[in-house]
Amino acid sequence: MWESIAVAEPSDRWSELDETGWDALIGWAAGPQNLRRFPNSDVGRAVSMTCIRDGVTEQLEEVFTAADRKVVDDSVDDYLADAGIPARPRGYRWFIRVPEAYESADAFHRDLHEAINATSPAQADHLTQSTGAP
Repeated sequence: MWESIAVAEPSDRWSELDETGWDALIGWAAGPQNLRRFPNSDVGRAVSMTCIRDGVTEQLEEVFTAADRKVVDDSVDDYLADAGIPARPRGYRWFIRVPEAYESADAFHRDLHEAINATSPAQADHLTQSTGAP
């Protein structure tokens, strides 16, 4: 399914999914009609961290490296594999369609995560069986 996802410039009705296995699962469940991908470039990307040692807070910023990208992608692939879902093609940012009923992507993501967390395992099994999703 991943290869069939349209490569398109994101717009305000598309919200970027986080680089996690959880959000990759959400993208898979949304289906190709509700998912887009756009080439990713980590050039110039930095990672900010807050470290607290012995009561002293320090802000650090480091360059996001190719090794970092591999760790992120491998982690997402492992998560998908545990769910029986094939790995996504690498080198893309992934976006989910924000339904018209939502004024913001944040409101959509909040409601989406609340609905998923409120779903019992029995309901999730029923949804999977009725949709044929893994």
